Amino acid sequence: MNPLAHWRQARTLTLLTVFGVALGVASVVCIQTLTHGALAAFGGGVKAVSGQADLMILGQEPDLDESVYPEVLAHPAVQAAWPLVRNWVRLADHPDTFLDIVGVDVFAPVGFPVTTGAGAGDSSRFAELITTPGWVALTPEFAAEFGLEVGDTLPVLVADRHVQLVVGALVDFRMHAPLASRKLALMDIAQAQHFFGRRGRVTQIDVQIDPAQAAAIQRALGPGVRVLTPSQREDNAAGLMNAFRLNLTALSMISVLVGIFLIFTAVHASLVRRRRDFGLLRSLGATRGQVLRLILAESALLGLAGTALGVPLGYLAASLNVDAVSSTLTSIYLLSEIEQLTLTPAVVLLGLAIGCGGALLGALLPALDIARRDPVSLLGAAGLPERLSRSAPMMALIALAVSATVVGWYGLGGHRLKESGFVLAFFLMMVLPMLTPLLLRETCGRIPPAGFGWRLGLRGLASRLQSTSFAVATLAVTVSMLVGITLLVGSFRATLDTWIQRTLVADIYITGASWERDKGQSALSDEVVDLLSAFEGVRSADLQRRMEGRLADGSPVRLAAFSHRGEATRSLAKRVPLLAGDPELVAQRMVEDGAAMITEPLARRTGLGLGDTLELAGPSGTVGLPVVGISYDYSSERGVVFLARSRMAAIYGPGGTVSLGLHLEAGRDSEVVLDAMRLALGGRPVELRSNARLRAEVMNVFDQTFAITRILQVMALVIAVTGVSLTLLIMGRERATELALYRSLGATRRQIFRLGLSEGAGLGVMGLVLGLAGGAALAAILILLINRDWFGWTIRFHLPAVAMLWQVLWILGGALTAAVYPALRASRTPVAELTREDLL
Repeated sequence: MNPLAHWRQARTLTLLTVFGVALGVASVVCIQTLTHGALAAFGGGVKAVSGQADLMILGQEPDLDESVYPEVLAHPAVQAAWPLVRNWVRLADHPDTFLDIVGVDVFAPVGFPVTTGAGAGDSSRFAELITTPGWVALTPEFAAEFGLEVGDTLPVLVADRHVQLVVGALVDFRMHAPLASRKLALMDIAQAQHFFGRRGRVTQIDVQIDPAQAAAIQRALGPGVRVLTPSQREDNAAGLMNAFRLNLTALSMISVLVGIFLIFTAVHASLVRRRRDFGLLRSLGATRGQVLRLILAESALLGLAGTALGVPLGYLAASLNVDAVSSTLTSIYLLSEIEQLTLTPAVVLLGLAIGCGGALLGALLPALDIARRDPVSLLGAAGLPERLSRSAPMMALIALAVSATVVGWYGLGGHRLKESGFVLAFFLMMVLPMLTPLLLRETCGRIPPAGFGWRLGLRGLASRLQSTSFAVATLAVTVSMLVGITLLVGSFRATLDTWIQRTLVADIYITGASWERDKGQSALSDEVVDLLSAFEGVRSADLQRRMEGRLADGSPVRLAAFSHRGEATRSLAKRVPLLAGDPELVAQRMVEDGAAMITEPLARRTGLGLGDTLELAGPSGTVGLPVVGISYDYSSERGVVFLARSRMAAIYGPGGTVSLGLHLEAGRDSEVVLDAMRLALGGRPVELRSNARLRAEVMNVFDQTFAITRILQVMALVIAVTGVSLTLLIMGRERATELALYRSLGATRRQIFRLGLSEGAGLGVMGLVLGLAGGAALAAILILLINRDWFGWTIRFHLPAVAMLWQVLWILGGALTAAVYPALRASRTPVAELTREDLL
């Protein structure tokens, strides 16, 4: 038996099967390539800047007092050490572009691949050029992208200041770290401290030392610092996006599951048509094992072909979505932008395992069914439809028993496992296909035929369960994912919108130009704060200090503190919705006792409640803060700690104002006041946003976060629609004799075409009904379990009616579209052809 000859004859069936495998592989390859690209970008930056260091010394806050540097040098095990200052700046002429500037001591025992333009590798004038104010070395890629040469000026914005940089050299970080960002730049550390307002502070200290001395140097420097290897810092970055990566991977695996159902349908159809060939092989002496191996080998070849198509398709999908995912990562997880995507051997092997493994898994049951039969039954008529119909109630009972067992496991202790939500979701996707045969048999099978119309088409779905049940199951699983994700996103969006309305109550918000990327490192100048806080028409001002801190266990956390100017306003504790705590008491104790209010994600992650003590890692050691309030929050999955401004200063020292919230007098037009403020600022690079604009920006960030999920949803839907088309093609082949009889009795081609369309519509409706039920259950799991366990947010249910209606229309439209070709093919075939034993 030559499988290639069979595949050539059954081209449509083969192509659809390969396409289904390809889409399943592509969804996984897309996600893995994007997440690998994000981590590789961060790792490339670490290697480019600190690749010559054995250890990195960082503070418990975003930076370190430079007085730590002499202590490091004095340690006897230290071979060499050099400080670094890092700061993001925004290009003045290209507001969407940021530059990551690294300030270094050029006389430190560390070398960077710098050229001044006099010749490759020439660094003779390097020390002299350092004295030029604003001297900076750019990467060749960045310089070429913006048409910059040595000697050109580059205006940038940092906080509320204009800074004029001078391109003094080129630095090719990619010589040492091929995945380094093109947006890295090099600057003298003293100039960086001056330009970026970081006098006396450094971001990190890189050390050449035996890594085994890490614990010793940690003890010597005390608890105010963290001593990490470069690889440990990369691991910490990977941990930040674990939940993001796991959720996307789980969604991509649903596409794989849908693809397996499609493979099952295709392989079963192929084996049913070829059962006489296998019967002949058995009659000639082939063993059951040989037949089984033959079938599985053919399926593996189909999987290999699908993988060969799916891997580049997945890489293409990743390339098309890299900007959306990169924007999400930089705005939420503080990782580097994804500038390069690499299709690693590990991802290719994963795609190969999924493609070939999925094909083998999908073919296993049909292959076992054929292999275990004796030659007589193979040469006779197939009896799977009858067996499947008889076993439908038992399959449904097994599904219910499995559901009860899993729910019982969850209630008796499984809920303690963080991954328990994914376990429930997995079994939900398994139960839906097991319920499908009984649903089809009891609904479509009971429809009385009335003429040659849609009722006959629907009844035909129950008579051929071996084909239709898997198509409906495929569609049901896909619809479940579509509906579940749509309900999650819609509910999350509605919850976020309500939260924003309650928390963003100021009329105008002000931040520095580089705030979007430096996350609080660059503060507004006192001059700007004083000017805008006392501006005409401003009733009161909320001054925020914000920074990235650490808990005592080393995990990152966001810290925020507020103070007020002008007319008395409600404190933060009184205007944010609280999950636990009394607003009056929270406000009082934060000021008088230095207590903390934490957000729900942090409370769930740490298990802290009212009255417990939150331990922060401060510059001088661990600081205990009593927890007096827990607030709802949707800005950070890592959590936020709110402190009084005086308490933050006592722990971390004085700090500037990162952002302002201005409350206007009654009757003032915010847009008019904004125009007056811009004029008064005299061109200072300050971001002024009205309340409405800030809300819109927050919602845009939210939409970007879920952009990649839409791609996965589309992939799964395409696979499911492919399954509908494949099923109808198979049914057309299996019903050749029946259709010929209809034609001989006077049925027209148009009637047979309508019959095919009604079957496609029936598959769509049944898959939709089952999928809506499964989607509602999946949404509950996502919102109540997975979301709370992994992100810590409380989300209220909301039905996005318009989005749901559009999805229903797309699903039904897709099913009807998938039915057109099979119905048209059957209707245009002459009666004589319909009775032949030809292949698809």
